[in-house]
Amino acid sequence: MIFILRKIIFVYLVLNIISKNKYSYLNLNFRKIDFTNYNQVKNFIFKKNFYKNKNKHIHSFDYLNFSNKLGGKIGINLSRESIFGWFNIYKNKLGFPWSEDLSSKRLVNLIYNYEYIYSSSKINDKKKLDFIIYYHIQRILFDFNSKKITEISSYDLIAYLLSNLIIKKINKRKIKYIKFIVDNQIDKLGMHKSFNLLEHSKFINNLNEIKNILLFFELKESNIFDEVILKMTSILNEYFHKDGSMVLFNGSNNIYSKKIYDSLNKENYLKKREFNNVNNGIAFYSDKNKKIFFDVVQPNQDKVSSNLSAGTLSIELSGYNEKILTNCGASESFGKNPEYLRYSAAHSTIILQNTNISEITESNPHLKFPQSVVFRKEKNDLNEIYEGSHNGYLKKFSKIIKRKIIIYKNKDKLEGEDSIISYRDINNRLIYHIRFHLADGISFNFTNNKKNVILKTKLNNIWIFKSETELIVEDSILVDNNITKPTKQIVIKGVISDKKIIKKWSLEKI
Repeated sequence: MIFILRKIIFVYLVLNIISKNKYSYLNLNFRKIDFTNYNQVKNFIFKKNFYKNKNKHIHSFDYLNFSNKLGGKIGINLSRESIFGWFNIYKNKLGFPWSEDLSSKRLVNLIYNYEYIYSSSKINDKKKLDFIIYYHIQRILFDFNSKKITEISSYDLIAYLLSNLIIKKINKRKIKYIKFIVDNQIDKLGMHKSFNLLEHSKFINNLNEIKNILLFFELKESNIFDEVILKMTSILNEYFHKDGSMVLFNGSNNIYSKKIYDSLNKENYLKKREFNNVNNGIAFYSDKNKKIFFDVVQPNQDKVSSNLSAGTLSIELSGYNEKILTNCGASESFGKNPEYLRYSAAHSTIILQNTNISEITESNPHLKFPQSVVFRKEKNDLNEIYEGSHNGYLKKFSKIIKRKIIIYKNKDKLEGEDSIISYRDINNRLIYHIRFHLADGISFNFTNNKKNVILKTKLNNIWIFKSETELIVEDSILVDNNITKPTKQIVIKGVISDKKIIKKWSLEKI
């Protein structure tokens, strides 16, 4: 009885707001880059009652962007019927699909596609659509204040801002709170704390949308995000390989890389920045021929960092417009990203006993992870030296892992020194693998002593990988642009029984 009474009161309040608000949604579309995966949408949108499936990509209402492009009565009817059918089933649910930022994404897609859905609609259908929008607004405003700062996504910020503007409840304090959340989700360099380049790009795009919303509603705080947008955009500009692809750390993929890259090139305010790498993040080196990236992210239990991979101290390298060393990547196919692509073995790093450096949990922050990831950088006229270490194997195996990388400025050469150090004397014999995943299209040949591997790229460039011990080459995969390609990986494998071992290797163009 109490639940029914609350529902009646809620419906009354929503209808009351609708009747008082005369604002039109017809011009409310502030999208800059469309991150809808249209190939994914095609897999389900023409299936009957597809909205009944429990899949996040459906419950975000991204399919409205597809049906808008489809156009005509078919697209309008498809959109309207799926919205109304969905609402009848899920309007009173708790948790999914009102969890995470799904309700915010739905509201944004509803408003941005409102003019399209609104056209050719009957009066009753228009009222239903308005009611659904205001129903979302009330739930979003209620849920927003109960979320931790690290749980609030940039889609939540857009939805929260639009909601307050629509019901005319915006003020300076709320805008400053949005800015406070943004500042807490990026690091000193301007990198989003997901350390996922795709999520970083979406965050920038959504900040631009927020700015455009403030401008549209003629609020003088519209320039409050200019500095952070510039900071985040300029750092993103550094995270492209020599072949134009983005680095594959922490679930990144290249489905939208061209859109992102084109948007960067159009920004006339970008200027050269001097980046001093901090002790937490993805360190990078760049010269005219090569680019190197080094994962020294300190994992944590914040929701914003929940999709970090277990790839601490992994590297990627590109040179002469080609990628050479990579991580295995990630997919954005229908469903979820396979967890094994986040495992340590899917990264170009050092692994003990085939055990993940961090304990992977689906869509949640790591339960166990290195409590100390340390990074140090030196540079001189000849080279730059990056040193990273982590204690992710300390509790289980009493080992500290270190990786030292020497990057030659005037040569196309990289030297590595990987160390496994015992924290105390133990007699356990542990298997280690040092993996170097190769980009697709690279062929290889061993030299006679099996300590060197000659690599030939698609563009017929020749690189040689050298080691002090015999090497093996195993099968690997590269998952990018939702395509899985078979590749190879160079592996240094052995058993550690001493208190400390050091394995040296190098990669050089010849």
